Amino acid sequence: MFEYDALSDLYDLEYDHDHDVPFWLALAGRERGPVVEWGAGTGRIAKRLAGAGHEVTAVELSGPMAGVGRRKGPGVEWIRGDMRSVRLGDRYGLGICAFNSFLCLLSVDDALTFLRNAREHLLPGGLLGVEISAFSPEELSGGPELRHDLSRPLPDGGTLERFSVSHYDTASQLMEITLFYELYGADGVLREMRRHQLTIRVTFRDELLLMLRIAGFEPEAVYGGFEGEPFDAASDHLIVLCRRPG
Repeated sequence: MFEYDALSDLYDLEYDHDHDVPFWLALAGRERGPVVEWGAGTGRIAKRLAGAGHEVTAVELSGPMAGVGRRKGPGVEWIRGDMRSVRLGDRYGLGICAFNSFLCLLSVDDALTFLRNAREHLLPGGLLGVEISAFSPEELSGGPELRHDLSRPLPDGGTLERFSVSHYDTASQLMEITLFYELYGADGVLREMRRHQLTIRVTFRDELLLMLRIAGFEPEAVYGGFEGEPFDAASDHLIVLCRRPG
């Protein structure tokens, strides 16, 4: 449950994109009431929502990740807690579970427990958005090959290189991911290496829709991207919007 603690100092370097932010900003501007982000990481999305004038609560299990988010400045209320069980004492017009936070729930029971908790934290008629990766058959059936994922500049002029190996088990739907980090100085000399293990549970469209219905939501829209593209076999993302009945 604390797999991301050791990644907190590198997380914002790895994930510096913002192509998804306008989508969530548009939803927050459309829905009434405050916003809660479940599995908020270091606040990449929550901070932008707060900067646009929204009242935002960020829930994150990892203390180090939440600590990075708090150091980004005021505007977001940070709650360290398990999104399956935390009680926030408030209700929200919009709930967000983005960027594969949902895939960190490693069983159907865990996923349903979270969805029911998220539902109880929404106002009647409130909206929940869940966004996860849509894996291709090749990604799921391929052997454990070492991949170079990304290169990022470090603040001191050095470079971060990340490699990974993954293995997907079709019976459990669990994907084991081993991440390898190489940190180079400005002189090009390797100064640190890290190895980190992560586990996610791959979830498919109809499975997610069924879980949402079981948890008491009414699915409203399914997208394959942040421009509202239809979801199809070529989609990299699966985005589902659903409502708590009013």
